[in-house]
Amino acid sequence: MKARTKPKKKKPFRFRLILFLLLLVPIGLGVYYVLSLPIWNIQEVVVNGAKMLSAEEIKDLSGVPISENLFLSSFARVRSNLGKITAIKKINIYRIPPATVLIRIEERKPIAVVILEDKSAIVDGDGFILNRNPNLTLNVPNMTELPVVLGIASPEGESAERINLQASQLISNIIPELTNFLGSRHIQIDIGGFEKISFLLDDLLRVKIGRDEEIKKKMDVFKALMPVIEDKWSQVEHVDVRYPDNPVIRYR
Repeated sequence: MKARTKPKKKKPFRFRLILFLLLLVPIGLGVYYVLSLPIWNIQEVVVNGAKMLSAEEIKDLSGVPISENLFLSSFARVRSNLGKITAIKKINIYRIPPATVLIRIEERKPIAVVILEDKSAIVDGDGFILNRNPNLTLNVPNMTELPVVLGIASPEGESAERINLQASQLISNIIPELTNFLGSRHIQIDIGGFEKISFLLDDLLRVKIGRDEEIKKKMDVFKALMPVIEDKWSQVEHVDVRYPDNPVIRYR
């Protein structure tokens, strides 16, 4: 009859923890040593997604710490610097071993040129002023085709990043409707204190909108009237949709 073998006693948890920590310390030191080697020092910055903006200017303004360690450097300052550029909507920063920082940006899309008291501002659908920074080059290929907006007060303070929210919402409601329907015609919008809104198409056809209420309904009524005045714009003094249930076409 075989003698029973005594089960091996498990080592106490405290002993296993101490052993684990003793192994972890040299491993951590080894990893830190490898990551601290000069091979990982930042040597190059690459910018992707710059179309209107200059990639070289973004590199200069980013403040990426060249020659510092790729893995041990913080990019909080880089994000802060680039976050001040209103023409940039989204920023992603990637560490690309051994020595490259990749900055990927998403630019805001221009929707109109707003004529302010002392300058013209290129704005996007959210009302952000894209050309606010005089030290940045902003190349908008189709700038002459952008709708022009009049009658908006200048934002208060030199640090203002966007135009009046009410004006921004109005622009983003009217312009897409017109461009989708009319294509690349020249459009000029006069905000008129939000009481006498109107727009001018191809410097020829004036359309009165009135107050900034029921904009969608007024635009739908205008589009429904377009077949009536097709090829007759020079004969029309204005189209009045201030009261969408009773629109008026006034001829010269």
